[in-house]
Amino acid sequence: MKDRPVILISAVCGDIGGGAVRALRESVSRLIGCDMRDGCPVSPILDSFFRAPAASKPDKYMAFLKDVIRTEKVDALLPISEPEIELLNKQRTEIESLGVKILLNNQLIIENFLDKLRTSHFLNSIGIKTPRTILLRDYDGSIGFPLIIKPRRGYGSKRLWIVEDEDDLAYVKRKDDGLLIVQEYLGLVEEEYTTGVFSDGHNISSITFKRRLGFGGLSAEAVYSECPFMEVLSERIAAATGLCGSINIQSRRIDENLFVPFEINPRLSSTLPFRKHFGFDDAVWWLDALQGKAHSYRKLYKSGRAVRFVSECYFDLEKFEEDTRHDDSV
Repeated sequence: MKDRPVILISAVCGDIGGGAVRALRESVSRLIGCDMRDGCPVSPILDSFFRAPAASKPDKYMAFLKDVIRTEKVDALLPISEPEIELLNKQRTEIESLGVKILLNNQLIIENFLDKLRTSHFLNSIGIKTPRTILLRDYDGSIGFPLIIKPRRGYGSKRLWIVEDEDDLAYVKRKDDGLLIVQEYLGLVEEEYTTGVFSDGHNISSITFKRRLGFGGLSAEAVYSECPFMEVLSERIAAATGLCGSINIQSRRIDENLFVPFEINPRLSSTLPFRKHFGFDDAVWWLDALQGKAHSYRKLYKSGRAVRFVSECYFDLEKFEEDTRHDDSV
């Protein structure tokens, strides 16, 4: 792969994809974006943009990817959304046969960490405490209120309930499609942390922020936190999974020296721009790792806070003709 490759990034109309575009812009020769939607907020810094079919239609999606890879001479592919990651985990050999490197975690990581129930089981198997987690249909009352109920798969705050009593529980049970899980509610929402973990296959680095969630379940505010406990935990998880890439651990602090992970995202996360600003450049490091390069993390700040604001983009605007707007003939 070239030192400055051509990269295709998916889901660029979203927060994570847009952050990846900004993070990688200066490290590639050409940057191609695709998304199911139009109206891409990072289109000014893309070299090309394509409307993509849904990954839920695998034949159309794979045909689309192959066509863009060939016509744009793509060297590397960064899938962002979880449905794309799940599909490409099964189809990676087909894409790699085109001479394309994929920024995609290994099969063990994807299959365990895309599923929140399997995440809990896996972490428990390597001696890491998690909130007690079971399928809603198997819930027997052994976990006391309040409870967290959410889907086994998916991210953000979609279909997430805090259940306070039996009435709440009965309401959510009526919505169960067999894929909802019950999770023990631990700690306080004000003590929620997000940890980015990167490994090039040899060196492991991590960065932790205390976070406040905002619009769409994304991190609206992140306060940099020196956290030796999470550094050690990150190294254990990276070593146990053979990590060569980036993952993101969500945890709650229970006391001064105990953080309990409740989810792991097997991908880049919405704090990507925050991390890059603090010197943790995992999107670039991942691309470098595919070329056999080792990374080096040098902390830039002892402390700091990042805040995300909502902004507007405008598309397809068509002005009135000048004489139409100032017609005084009536």
